[in-house]
Amino acid sequence: MTDKQMKTTTHIFGIINVILTPFVFMTMWNWYVTQLGAPHVGYLLSFGIVLLIDFVIYIPSSLNKLTYQDSHEAIEFRFKNAVGGTTMIVWTLVIGMLIHLFM
Repeated sequence: MTDKQMKTTTHIFGIINVILTPFVFMTMWNWYVTQLGAPHVGYLLSFGIVLLIDFVIYIPSSLNKLTYQDSHEAIEFRFKNAVGGTTMIVWTLVIGMLIHLFM
């Protein structure tokens, strides 16, 4: 895969992550936390909660020297992070769904 293709794919996975993360948070919350008496949350509220959590646990990307470089190694690093993030989000939803089915 060329660097340009990796950059484009990284951006696509980033957009998918931004859209999918609040959906997974909302789904998991409504499946599990509401059983403890908490209210249901919608997509926009879960988007805000995810944004707040990201703000609270923010780690400056300047700690990683590869973040702002444009070398092949840096592009590949960002690509693997984006794909890995999406994979983690999807697996969280799948495992949560399996647990929810057997509750």
